[in-house]
Amino acid sequence: MLLLRLLGFVFLFLAPNLYAQARSSSVTPVQVSSGQGLVRIFADKPVYFPGDSVRLTLEWIDRAANVTLTPFLEIGGALLQSSRGGDYTLVVPQDATPGSYRVRLGVSEADGRQSFSDIDCFVNVEEYQAIEQVANYVYVYPDSVAGDTPTPLTLGRDRLPDLQVVFRRDRIGERMGPQFVTISVEVQSRNGNTLRRDARRMVTFRSQGDPVRDRAKLLGYRSAYGPFTNILPEELERVPILVDSVPNWAVIKVRVEPDYAVNIGASDRSNFLVRYFRVKGPVVEAGLALSAPKVLWDSRAEDSVDYGSTSAMARLYLLHGNTGQRYPVSLGMGTFGVDSPVDVDRGRGGFAISVFLDMVDLFRYVRIDLGRKVDAGLELTPFFPIQKKARFLLIAKVGLSI
Repeated sequence: MLLLRLLGFVFLFLAPNLYAQARSSSVTPVQVSSGQGLVRIFADKPVYFPGDSVRLTLEWIDRAANVTLTPFLEIGGALLQSSRGGDYTLVVPQDATPGSYRVRLGVSEADGRQSFSDIDCFVNVEEYQAIEQVANYVYVYPDSVAGDTPTPLTLGRDRLPDLQVVFRRDRIGERMGPQFVTISVEVQSRNGNTLRRDARRMVTFRSQGDPVRDRAKLLGYRSAYGPFTNILPEELERVPILVDSVPNWAVIKVRVEPDYAVNIGASDRSNFLVRYFRVKGPVVEAGLALSAPKVLWDSRAEDSVDYGSTSAMARLYLLHGNTGQRYPVSLGMGTFGVDSPVDVDRGRGGFAISVFLDMVDLFRYVRIDLGRKVDAGLELTPFFPIQKKARFLLIAKVGLSI
């Protein structure tokens, strides 16, 4: 008997090292009035998932006389129940919070004495790690049209603070676990140049139906995953998109996709959601056009003018109210038929008011982009030369606009 006790205590010292990794088995001394015993308590698996059955077994190594042992364990409100064969079982609830749950041991002696103690035996509960389809539960408010080449939804500046990514948590599958995502926001100018690009790493999950439990679960993720430590509880439901100081008619691209730096499993590059928004601006804008004109028709050809090769005009452009795209017809006023934009010579150049039809802008309407600053087309111009009679001109020209 003494040898058996010595072996038991040796095993007691070795047990923490043998079972430290799984923490699902423990050898525990039982101290009672009649002496001391030694019992081994272990779970049938090192890790459990929601819906799994936990089986806890007690085995005496050195039995103490007249003693009854009862293990106690609670997971998400579920308690251990005695089963046939002396084992104890529990079904892990579907909404159980992941973590390690310590087993408590109750000792009842024949004379009615009772005691309870925490032992070094844990039941480890993890959650399923499955990636839900982003489009199933992510919504970008206000909604816009999806696609690779979409027409962005145009918003006034007063609506920009409303931009947000909404997580419809009730649409996440029950066995999907946490959804780690990256929200990327890219701002492009009307000309297509990228002005800024930001990204945030977020996490959300199916609600437990209890704000306190949801908050505890979020705190667990914040502790386990460093990049998510700045997530606020309200961001489980919605994440604001901050886009201050963007130019008129800029395009805002919002992309939501799984964060594969955290998620386990093969990546699915088709699993993402993209929405586009455009910042509404004024529908009239001013610009400057420099061009090389060619006179096609002169209403006073008999009173000819030796036209120069340069024209410089200030122009007013009318913009489409939803896209910010310039209409192909514009109005201008400036110098025409000169050798340089500031050279108006008698009998050679003069001043003009023009109505210009830009063929390049016409091509843009059918999605053929020949360059944002290039213009080419036909111009009808009332022309006022120096010391010559005014006339109408039909002109073909190519130039640059800014």
